[in-house]
Amino acid sequence: MDKYKIAFIGWNPFQFIHIKLLASKIPGSVFILEKRRDHLNDFTKEILTNQEVPVVVWETGKIKELDGVFDVIVCQTMFLHLPLFEKTKIVMLQYGYAKEPHNYGTWRALADLCLVYGSYPEKKLSTYAPSKAVGNPRLQLWYDEDFHLIAKNKYIHSIDDGLLTVLYMPTWGELSSIDEYIGAVLGLSERYNVLIKLHHNTDLLEDGRLEKIETDRIHFFGANDDALELLSISDIVISDYSGAIFDAIHCERPVVLLDKNENEILEEAKIDTHSLEFNRRDELGYRVARPSDLIDGIKHIEENYDYIVGEKRAIKSELYEYSENSVEKCIEAINSLISGDIVRTQMQSYIHDSVKELYQLKRQYNILKKSQNGR
Repeated sequence: MDKYKIAFIGWNPFQFIHIKLLASKIPGSVFILEKRRDHLNDFTKEILTNQEVPVVVWETGKIKELDGVFDVIVCQTMFLHLPLFEKTKIVMLQYGYAKEPHNYGTWRALADLCLVYGSYPEKKLSTYAPSKAVGNPRLQLWYDEDFHLIAKNKYIHSIDDGLLTVLYMPTWGELSSIDEYIGAVLGLSERYNVLIKLHHNTDLLEDGRLEKIETDRIHFFGANDDALELLSISDIVISDYSGAIFDAIHCERPVVLLDKNENEILEEAKIDTHSLEFNRRDELGYRVARPSDLIDGIKHIEENYDYIVGEKRAIKSELYEYSENSVEKCIEAINSLISGDIVRTQMQSYIHDSVKELYQLKRQYNILKKSQNGR
């Protein structure tokens, strides 16, 4: 792959952390930091000056100029002007399992290849584009003993070794449980270490949503902190409708799920009755309906820990494949795309062309509308 130019693109620290291991194994690859508003300030110096994966800051309005500069661009979500790319091949890397209306939306048809975690998303996305189950390259680190040792040493002063550690990982926006449950989560610190990892969008876009009260047993973490490291030092995960649920299942950390009113949940465009975190909720974790029940949910898991971990291995195997060599599988798939071994089927080509045309027509309409409003 040395002779090919490969780039990864994203706009927030989570996206960089997610691709870092994979990108570091592809010689010469870079991370294109799409400069949106003032989000550049949300990146730590450690990321911006990373030696393994160079970061190139690029103005959002000039993204189209990258078409043809790279042989392949790997993205996790849509980026500006993606439908206009003609020369560079587009690889879409799955970034999570939650919120299926977006994850399995028609925008995926713009990909030349979708790299996904397991058979479940592979079946869904193969409608739109060539798709390969390759596991989650970020989670390959979970099988590295040194990774866990580094995580333990990094946070050794943040936890009391004599207590279980609970990690709260809520989603953001209207689906978040923060407003309703944060008091109950903080109350757990009387018996447990409590780590609170905010969703990167809460940290970056919802500043001030909650007061961050830190004590010896309560610690807050944000967009630049590595959730996998926090999972390593934790025993139990609390979440709601976040993709963190599935990372926890992969890492064999039992999950307490904080429920919200079902009617309100389904009113959100981000989730529907097909979404795993709604449709198969009972398989994913222990459900809690109100804040006052949270402590009982934690105790239930504590008392049945090994049984619950074993029970979740069936769904883990369905959702994640090739966990221990995912990076290698990703690179193999990208090589196959470049060499021409992976191509769209007839139907995938039809869908791709239609979706691309719709995006381009929408762009032209918006330009026309803007010009008329400016008169």
